[in-house]
Amino acid sequence: MLLAALPLLFIVGCGNEDSSPSPSYDSQAAQSSGSGGPAAIQTPVIVTSDDAALPQGCRPRPVAEAVIRFVDAFNRGDKAMLSQIFFISEGPSPPDFSPAGYYPWSWYSASEIGMNGQVAHDFTTSNQVELLRYFAKRHRQGERMQLLKVSLTRPGLLDEENNVGFVFSLTREAQDLSTKTGGTARIAYGKGAFNCRNGRIFAWSMSMRASEDRTPREASAWLCQAPPEWRPGKAVVACT
Repeated sequence: MLLAALPLLFIVGCGNEDSSPSPSYDSQAAQSSGSGGPAAIQTPVIVTSDDAALPQGCRPRPVAEAVIRFVDAFNRGDKAMLSQIFFISEGPSPPDFSPAGYYPWSWYSASEIGMNGQVAHDFTTSNQVELLRYFAKRHRQGERMQLLKVSLTRPGLLDEENNVGFVFSLTREAQDLSTKTGGTARIAYGKGAFNCRNGRIFAWSMSMRASEDRTPREASAWLCQAPPEWRPGKAVVACT
């Protein structure tokens, strides 16, 4: 089941900024065209590693662009775009995925972890209507996210070659978040799943910890080697 498989995404395919080889990337491609979606991506994307064997839509740039579109729509409170880019199934799961056939295989969750390591706040849903209401509520609270890095992890989720897992780091601000949550840099980490054929995210889990005390660059070092000139928040780093 995907709920059981997704925790493995943190292990597979993640680079380390201190131990990875020097990145190779196309600086001329930093301003992405956003050809994989309905609107041009304005945030530069720096790809530091890639895998030509992956399906075209499952490679780092289009996945990063999809996550950027989602974050941008979230920040704007754009309900139409959010419902288009983020998909939660309310029907049967893929064949052979669950004996019951309706086990939730797509969801959205966000949590805050207190100093004691316990979950202080959590939102989880597998209902599209509930999710859109949640997005609207978070927009009213002034929540804004800024993506830092995206790393692809496991291709072929649910035995479908056009599904790929990813992990990410971002910053997250909101009026109702504790001042300690995510540290002074407001760091959040997460994992998700993306369908490369229809360009939609179908799973997203992220958390923030009150014990976080690192800068965005330090907190993202485990994800993708970043070029020396990278400035967190100015460009998104993507890799395999």
